[in-house]
Amino acid sequence: MSILRGTFVFFTGGIVFLTLILNGSTTQFLLHALGMDNLSVTKLRMLNYTRHEILNNTLEAFGDLKDDEELGPADWVTVKKYITGLSNLEDEHAHPHDDNHDHVHTMNLKDGRVRLLNGVQASYWAMLDQGQITQATANILMRSVDEAMDLVSSRPLCDWNSLQSSVHFPSYYRFLSASMLPQSFITYFTVQRLESGCYICAAFLRAHRTARRQLQDFLGDSEIAKIVIDESNAGGEEARKFLEEVGCTFPQLLCVLKTRQVTYAVLTHLSENVQNLWKTGLLEEKEMAHLDDAWQTDLKKLKRNPQLVKMPRVGDLLGTHPLVGMLPAAVRAPLLSNTKEKVKGHGAALYMEGSRATGIWIVSIGAVKWRSQRLSSRHSLHPIFPHGSTLGLYEVLTGKSCLCDMITDSLVRCFFIEAEKIDQLRWSDPSVEAFLWQESAAVIAKLLIPRVFEKMTMQETRLLVSTGSTMNLYTKGEDIMLEHNYIGILLEGTLKAENQNSILPPGVLLPSNMDLELLGLESSAMNRMDSCYSADSYQVEAQARVLIFEVGRLFTEANGQRNQPGGSFSAEALQLSVEESTGEEQVIITVDSPNKLPLGDSSAGSSSGVTRGS
Repeated sequence: MSILRGTFVFFTGGIVFLTLILNGSTTQFLLHALGMDNLSVTKLRMLNYTRHEILNNTLEAFGDLKDDEELGPADWVTVKKYITGLSNLEDEHAHPHDDNHDHVHTMNLKDGRVRLLNGVQASYWAMLDQGQITQATANILMRSVDEAMDLVSSRPLCDWNSLQSSVHFPSYYRFLSASMLPQSFITYFTVQRLESGCYICAAFLRAHRTARRQLQDFLGDSEIAKIVIDESNAGGEEARKFLEEVGCTFPQLLCVLKTRQVTYAVLTHLSENVQNLWKTGLLEEKEMAHLDDAWQTDLKKLKRNPQLVKMPRVGDLLGTHPLVGMLPAAVRAPLLSNTKEKVKGHGAALYMEGSRATGIWIVSIGAVKWRSQRLSSRHSLHPIFPHGSTLGLYEVLTGKSCLCDMITDSLVRCFFIEAEKIDQLRWSDPSVEAFLWQESAAVIAKLLIPRVFEKMTMQETRLLVSTGSTMNLYTKGEDIMLEHNYIGILLEGTLKAENQNSILPPGVLLPSNMDLELLGLESSAMNRMDSCYSADSYQVEAQARVLIFEVGRLFTEANGQRNQPGGSFSAEALQLSVEESTGEEQVIITVDSPNKLPLGDSSAGSSSGVTRGS
């Protein structure tokens, strides 16, 4: 047994001895003799370019040290002699990407991708040290860079492909939404899953942004740098879209995540600041330890008990919606008791064009996109209805089939109210009916004249309809003559114009001398529109409801609302003005409080740019 031990120690020690003495002393010589340590032409050009850049930066950074206030000037020539790594740079300062041969271009492109990915990985390490990402998130991000490194010679930057499986709304969300589980439990479970995806996307975008800037500063405006930077930008599109969708659906989540990062950064900075004060001698060690212990305790509390995402309650979501918030308390309570909360995933249909309207949709969180075959000739550039919109109300009021498809453009949290409940609310009081018509007109205006109303938010459109327009009722046999620069939107009823078929709602009514450019229209486009009419006068065939506003005031008030500090919609500031006129009698409704809709107020109506005739 002792012989075996001695043999084992002898051979182990001998191997170590030969490795250190023989291999260690001859390996470098052998590699050099065999030419295995030679750099490629591409690497040599990059090395020479880097040495020139370092020399220029060094001269710029340490130029002030040539002349010292206490010791006088320094011999800069002697300084440069000691920096042998930057000597012999008399040759031309050539850019490493000046060679345009195909094989050299391929090698340069691979090299540029590797350098950017190295910068991305370095940024991930810095974020981990700063507490911006967790160890688990860092492992996922680092692995994506390693996998992309293996493919830089044959494919564009593809580190995002490895992250896609970790960045998406949970596949089980729709299943949970369709179950009988409480919505608060479903939301909490989903938010926890989305935190990791948000951290990954934010870190990916920040790291690539930093790496792109560093690569641009190092290589300048070369073709290779431009290609690699474009590949990096393209890879971040999905990450940006994911964060935008989360911000639209769960804005509280992004706020909490950013709050955690800022809190960690502040506490870390305070600890480092105390350490620096101790190193400079301004604080004693005991004083430093006392203060630093306080910051470290706070950091432990942050890691142990981070801020949680608090989702708004159902009552809060409904109470802040413009439609519900403006109703009187007497009719609001029965309405809220009949609402059904719904959660729709991206791409889900609320209702389709031509289908029967069974109720209205109150969008509390998320965004909805509309599309229509009938209205396709004048589609908006941004056909989006954001949170706070009331969809399907016009169809319920008129009994018509749905005008367009309403498809969710993100994860949407909304509330459905059946048509029967809206009818009961409608007939409860004339002023409530007028308010519902006005709320529906804001959506119809965006559908019929998107080139104008897409410039305004939904809140601005609602304010313009309520305060900058009049809503008139016309009886059978009356003539409607619009003045110059006034337009109308037919909401219900039937009209007749010269040389035209019966005009059915909804439709845009224009005077014959209307300047179509004000509405972003041309004569050729006007002829193709089946819901836009131009005439000297319109005769009422069946009782009609028309919303009328001045085009000049439309643009003036819209621009004024956008520039005012308080231009955004709030229930407290909204002055709802609905003018209903039937013959000689007019009713004007004014709402000053979100908790009360005054009923039955009367006063004289203002000029609306329309002349009645019989």
